[in-house]
Amino acid sequence: MRDATQALTVIAPIDPAKRALLDERLNQISDDIDGNALFRPKDLPHTHFMRFVVIEGAGEIPALLAWESNHDKRRDEYLALVVHGSAIERIFECCTGFPRQLDDQVRWLVEHSHRAAAFYTAYRGVPREQVHNDRTVHDAIREALDTHDGRGAFAGLPPREIQRQLCEHVRVNKPALDITQSDDQELRWLVGKLLAVGAALVLLPFLLVVAPFWYAVLRGKEKTDIPEPTNRPVHDDKHLAELEDRVTQNQLTHIVDIKPGWFRHATLLFVLTAIDLIARVYSVRGDLGGITSIHFARWVILRDRWTKRGAKRHRLLFFSNYDGSWESYLGEFIDRASYGLTGVWSNTVGFPRTQGLLGAGARDEEAFKQWTRNHQIPTQVWWSGVPDSTVQNVLDDLWIRRYLDGGLADDEVSTWVRKL
Repeated sequence: MRDATQALTVIAPIDPAKRALLDERLNQISDDIDGNALFRPKDLPHTHFMRFVVIEGAGEIPALLAWESNHDKRRDEYLALVVHGSAIERIFECCTGFPRQLDDQVRWLVEHSHRAAAFYTAYRGVPREQVHNDRTVHDAIREALDTHDGRGAFAGLPPREIQRQLCEHVRVNKPALDITQSDDQELRWLVGKLLAVGAALVLLPFLLVVAPFWYAVLRGKEKTDIPEPTNRPVHDDKHLAELEDRVTQNQLTHIVDIKPGWFRHATLLFVLTAIDLIARVYSVRGDLGGITSIHFARWVILRDRWTKRGAKRHRLLFFSNYDGSWESYLGEFIDRASYGLTGVWSNTVGFPRTQGLLGAGARDEEAFKQWTRNHQIPTQVWWSGVPDSTVQNVLDDLWIRRYLDGGLADDEVSTWVRKL
């Protein structure tokens, strides 16, 4: 469980001589995501979601290929399985310096991986195999309930007896399925929370001393920030909406320059570290600041390694896999997590004017949505391992399977039956 739901981001310069070939191959994969003869994401082992994105170059900065994967296993083990078990080299051989030998390819991918500054998943620690198993368990229960004999057999029975009979039905008719009561990791989250509180108490005196000086500098910079002009209503000049609403979930890839100077960079790192900590030990049950539609999301700081003259151009990458439409997703962000959004992106170029790091900013709905569209980029290949499931579906499946074989109080059993 500890190695499940990991974040991997591999970013590498594209070989200019092979750019046309890369575009052709990505289009071929996207046109037939599961049936193409080139590379099928479904062949990747232990993978929940993945995407390939081309980040266009500018000036000295080359065009980059980003591969984002949400996976199980440790990074190096996962990459070894991917390299030896899929045709991913057909994509990365279009990047500068990609080696021919398989073991060298694993090392190359490791060298080009970037740690997520903040990473969230709605079902942390739940492997892909468990997600699929629990979906199948729930389907088997529905089949039993939906049959004519099933309706008659369960009518009038107390909830605990219904649960017992359904458990027996799955055990007998689907013996390959796992219906054991797995550890829900509550102890792990509790230990994490205690450690987080302890760290906060240790840092608190330092933060109280630094905070007034930091706030004064921040307010001075906020007054000179220049927000991007806003079209009202929101314009989608890149026609990104054409790539959305094809399955139950959607994806978003977003990249924007970080405001220059060490102060903004340090502030951004502090905010992302706090979000990452919250996501790891507190928001572990499908709820990030009240948002319940995100499967996986991460922020990655892409540091400029190419500019040789002048100021470095560091950028902030954001990847999200979420339920519902773009409009409803952004609306949830604004209504329930605007402080967190503003805390992060107020440190990037063109963001709507903010006050004291967390105020205003994303609360200007149309300005925030237009800014988001302006810096959103097309995702050439995107794949979901659970295309028909919302976050709530996954969590319900997990809970139903976990307690199929008992372990609930009488009132909880009634809730269990209603979720069916």
